[in-house]
Amino acid sequence: MQTGQNDTINRIAKQYYKVSLWIIFGLTVIILLVMQYLQSTSLVNALVISAIFSLVSSIAYIQSWKSVARRAPKTLGKFYLAASALRMLAALLTVVVAMFILRRENSAMIGFAAMFVGFYIVMLAFDCIYFAQIEKKNNIM
Repeated sequence: MQTGQNDTINRIAKQYYKVSLWIIFGLTVIILLVMQYLQSTSLVNALVISAIFSLVSSIAYIQSWKSVARRAPKTLGKFYLAASALRMLAALLTVVVAMFILRRENSAMIGFAAMFVGFYIVMLAFDCIYFAQIEKKNNIM
């Protein structure tokens, strides 16, 4: 592999880390401010789970992307599809487990689901926009 291509991949990954971390941090702070304004702490656990899931899935996504971009850049299209499907399955599993744990508290279930879906959609939109721009600007192949 060429050194220039490796540098490009590392730069893209570093920028992804930075922006995704800021998005997760921003969403968390906004939700904490809303919770403080409403004087409600009932959804703190839901916020923690949503933020940690978003952070872990983003790290796993970009590490996998770096590996595929280095080893088989022509298969990145398949990677985007497979990684999105795996992230969706992991999110579904997380929601099912959380719903099972919160099954006795209807308001907590609804709040968790809304918060988790909000994080998921924001991060999904970020991934789509970010990698669409990357594919448009940089030809990694």
